[in-house]
Amino acid sequence: MLNTPGVRPPLQARSQRTLERILDAGAEVFAERGYDGLTITEVCRVAGISAGTLYTRFDSKDALVRAVHDHVMADMLAAVVAMYREGAEWDELPTPQFVERAVRLLADHFRAHDAIVRAIVLRAAVDPVMRESGARSVTRMADAFTARLLERAADYSHPDPELAVRTAFGMAFEAISWDVAFGAEFRAGGALGSPPDERLPSVCRMVLLTPSG
Repeated sequence: MLNTPGVRPPLQARSQRTLERILDAGAEVFAERGYDGLTITEVCRVAGISAGTLYTRFDSKDALVRAVHDHVMADMLAAVVAMYREGAEWDELPTPQFVERAVRLLADHFRAHDAIVRAIVLRAAVDPVMRESGARSVTRMADAFTARLLERAADYSHPDPELAVRTAFGMAFEAISWDVAFGAEFRAGGALGSPPDERLPSVCRMVLLTPSG
């Protein structure tokens, strides 16, 4: 159930379907045009509704964008939780490849949604409500990632395996989010030509498996 400030939740199934259509349309426009390019008129056109219908649910453009953000992040979180569930494909991997697979899945997931991730990152930088909501979703993604990788905690060299795994998640999430949002020209001042996705699996493997000292 959507619980975004400035949004009036529907009470009937038909109204819920209309809300879902608005949110899907809003996500499409937000991904394509960003916050500044998103207009109520365009969202209504894509959703096939009137502006009056939209305003029965949303107090403002900001409420709409925040609801779109929460809607998208809920879907992305559900996908992250699902991809770190138990399965034979995990059990069969040696620990180095186990770690690399976890990081690669995260990178691929964000790349698959790069347009909306870019719009969210850029808007969250100036919207504290969105930033706080997004942080909660990212924390739950980190929890799913951590739970999966801690199954191999006995193989890690770090004295605090959970701290090491959460550090690996933070490195991967921040590098991918930054790269998706700002592109190749911001990669360490151009010194690193390849996307971080190509380096992160091996870097995180080293964080967890390289003996210290």
